[in-house]
Amino acid sequence: MEYRCVECGGRMTTLFVQYSPGNIRLMKCGNCKAVADEYIECEPIIILIDLILHKTKAYTHLLYNVIDPQAPSFQGLLWKSTFGFLLLDACILTVLIRIVFLEI
Repeated sequence: MEYRCVECGGRMTTLFVQYSPGNIRLMKCGNCKAVADEYIECEPIIILIDLILHKTKAYTHLLYNVIDPQAPSFQGLLWKSTFGFLLLDACILTVLIRIVFLEI
């Protein structure tokens, strides 16, 4: 599986080196010299919050570094995540419209 840097989108062969159980070192990107994917160490709830906030790094982590596109369930997961994204976007738009009309 080929990974991507969440900062610049550069291709990576590995995201971390594991020295012993619980002892890993995150790899740096060859293009931008930043940590390739800091979300590896994050709890899933932090990643979920960043997805709700529409952070590009979180989506890059999810689509390129977590999900294997060769897996048979990838297509269904892609549709579910697209639907979730559109649903969240519609909710945000609805709230913003209500706020604007209540202030007028």
